[in-house]
Amino acid sequence: MSETDEIKILGFTGQCRVTDAAGLRRALSAGLSEMKTLLGARMTAMCGAAPGADLVFLRACVELRIPAIVILPSPVANLAERFPDKVEWKLAQDLMGVALARYVAPGRITPHLLDWADALLFAGGENGDAAKEARDLGIPSRIIEPEGFGARWGVALDAPRSARHGFGTRADLLDFLDARFGYTA
Repeated sequence: MSETDEIKILGFTGQCRVTDAAGLRRALSAGLSEMKTLLGARMTAMCGAAPGADLVFLRACVELRIPAIVILPSPVANLAERFPDKVEWKLAQDLMGVALARYVAPGRITPHLLDWADALLFAGGENGDAAKEARDLGIPSRIIEPEGFGARWGVALDAPRSARHGFGTRADLLDFLDARFGYTA
């Protein structure tokens, strides 16, 4: 299997508060398109489904027909309380419903992204320690700034590379995640 045939994982993390959802969606759509060009047509997104930037990212994935795997910190039944806005909660449910798969991994999802992602997309700046850890690990990272949505590389994706995780197909990736977390329907 060549590097272009491998499944590549794009991890995403973003700040919860979004003041310009339309501007962020445009920036994320551009970032997703750029990453898909660099990572290949078999790119799969992996992210959470928190209020704010996660939902904007998931919506951009749906619009661009990029399959996404959602990792949740707790079962769906416990998430509604994190969404004070009922419309946003309904959007979250709809977006999770069209995700390729959904898993519960108690705690923060960032450690999983750092373990498996071939590249990362950060919205809202460097998001604390995650961008530093990605830099230290040499994971290519694109950072979208919160003001003006300019994008810059934290660690450049300068040449094609083999997948970090070793999953040849989406089925291999999903089988691994099923075994690790148990599938959540």
